[in-house]
Amino acid sequence: MAGLIESVPEYFKRTPTYPSMTADSNHPNQTVIIFSLKEKPGALAEMLKLFQERDVSLTHIESRPSKVHKGCYEFLVECDQIAKKDSIEEIITLLKENAESIVVHDFNSASKQNEESVPWFPSKISDIDKFANRVLSYGAELDADHPGFKDEVYRSRRKQFADIAFNYKHGEKIPVVDYTDEEINTWRVVYNELTRLYPTHACAEFNYIFPLLQQNCGYGPDRIPQLQEVSDFLKNCTGFTLRPVAGLLSSRDFLAGLAFRVFHSTQYIRHSSVPNYTPEPDVCHELLGHVPLFADVEFAQFSQEIGLASLGASDDVIEKLATVSKLFRFFRLFVLRT
Repeated sequence: MAGLIESVPEYFKRTPTYPSMTADSNHPNQTVIIFSLKEKPGALAEMLKLFQERDVSLTHIESRPSKVHKGCYEFLVECDQIAKKDSIEEIITLLKENAESIVVHDFNSASKQNEESVPWFPSKISDIDKFANRVLSYGAELDADHPGFKDEVYRSRRKQFADIAFNYKHGEKIPVVDYTDEEINTWRVVYNELTRLYPTHACAEFNYIFPLLQQNCGYGPDRIPQLQEVSDFLKNCTGFTLRPVAGLLSSRDFLAGLAFRVFHSTQYIRHSSVPNYTPEPDVCHELLGHVPLFADVEFAQFSQEIGLASLGASDDVIEKLATVSKLFRFFRLFVLRT
């Protein structure tokens, strides 16, 4: 299925937009250029002629349809390390006049210190095991202002859910949870209220997909769906899968999961005393809010693109990507009612 990856594609390892790209130690003067051209016969040949006329040899060329500019192709070219700087700068100037977009990464000034400063990121899907348990808040522990803080039964139950997430490894089946009557009653309150609002407040894509979840995953007021059956459904639709998590992840870790089409989902449910409120993501929030749109092809693709862009990115970029991701989810779910 298109878009499903087990490891970071070579194209994205090479793309200068992603900080995972590093200079070849044998070619420290390497320059990489990515540019977009409108699709027409001979377009690439015209641009490559700019390199030929200035005696700049290319050691690598890649192409793909542009995901940003419709009707365009993106080309990645690596310039030979012995190319003259003035020649490359002249080519870049000419490309800017003819290309829809251009990104340049010059490794001449790259230092070992800069390379070492790139944050660690997963390069294959099983690497998610290394950070999936780094929850920022709640999980098995609750703050004093949490509705369930004084409820020992609820706290014990939360620990059970946390243990499932902490012990889970990539490739395993997500354990089945036997939800209590109290938990199902809480789910029912939330489910009935949200399904009442969906027809008038959710987008067309969401309202198209939700009945499919009812038919295929047992969504209903009297049953909390199991994560594994929902994960299987999503995988068949878009290649996305679910992974249990004990609590809230950092933006960096959450986005890294999206790069591999993995959505981290909690299994626990909010405290029954306030069914219409939760200070943290819970199974209602995940399955009734986020999950449906991950079955939409365009939403799934965009989510993965945001995730890929986050790999190895700086903290400032992560913050911006997280904001874009949140705004897009809100806009797509509640605003685009076409």
